[in-house]
Amino acid sequence: MNDGARGNGAPDPTAVVVILNPAARDGAVLRRIEPLREAFAAHGLEAALITSDSEGHAGELAAEFAAQGAPVVVALGGDGMARSVAAGLLGTRTALGIIAGGRGNDLIGKLGIPKDIEAAVSVVAEGRDRVIDVLDLDGKVSLGNVCLGLDSAVQRHANAAKCVKGRWVYLYGIVRAILPPECIDLELTVDGERTAFRGYTAGFANSGRYGGGLRLSPTAALDDGLIDIVLLKDVALPRLAAELVAFSSGRHDRHPHIHFGRAREVHISTPEGADPIEIVADGDAVARTPATLRIRPASLTVRVPRARRLSAPSPRG
Repeated sequence: MNDGARGNGAPDPTAVVVILNPAARDGAVLRRIEPLREAFAAHGLEAALITSDSEGHAGELAAEFAAQGAPVVVALGGDGMARSVAAGLLGTRTALGIIAGGRGNDLIGKLGIPKDIEAAVSVVAEGRDRVIDVLDLDGKVSLGNVCLGLDSAVQRHANAAKCVKGRWVYLYGIVRAILPPECIDLELTVDGERTAFRGYTAGFANSGRYGGGLRLSPTAALDDGLIDIVLLKDVALPRLAAELVAFSSGRHDRHPHIHFGRAREVHISTPEGADPIEIVADGDAVARTPATLRIRPASLTVRVPRARRLSAPSPRG
């Protein structure tokens, strides 16, 4: 399916590189290809579709086109594909464009990019470039959030669900994950200060959105140079369920067992003798403890909608 882009030298100025994994979501992303081609053609552009077969391969492809001077490289897929393509664009002048093709699509929700194909293509063709931070987990990129514990179980159940659609799949994952919930024990070194944590989940946010629109952190910003830390402490199951419902609904003032903080670097490990714990980034399991998470300020350019101009007030007659 690789087409429309040159392998060497400067890319065709009318071709926009679009990287996708044709096997993603059991091939569902393929249904978006023809509408995508038509939407680009309406802007006088050609969609140069480039297939990737792994996360690393997508990053390598993106880096190659950035080196050729492509102004934008588009990820067609979910948050995982956006993360993979972004890994190859860090520190370059090439912007990351995103066209939704996943389940949650939380990054585009934070950036204000529409899910509709024609509207998203318009952003790629006519939008503006914005510089944002990324999370760096021992060299692995995360654009949204890094989580351990309950959130990992939520993602595992959500990914396994076949009959639940949209945002409901993550609410389904929450219900499955807390029946019964499992506590985790961590040793966290937050900007040099060491602390022990026992609870259900530890989240580290860049965008603060996850689970198809749920809010991990109410204060997370993509360009503040900080990691937002969210720790859900040990609490009895009935109280846990009540606080999670309030938290997931955006009522962040009703969770006395949830701690918020901010940092630039967090080292995450388990107590001596404890088993390693799975670490999830943007919905995918990417590592296990121990690991170090850092913020990389202003390291990625993304293509976002232009700000709406306010119309001039009507003259008074």
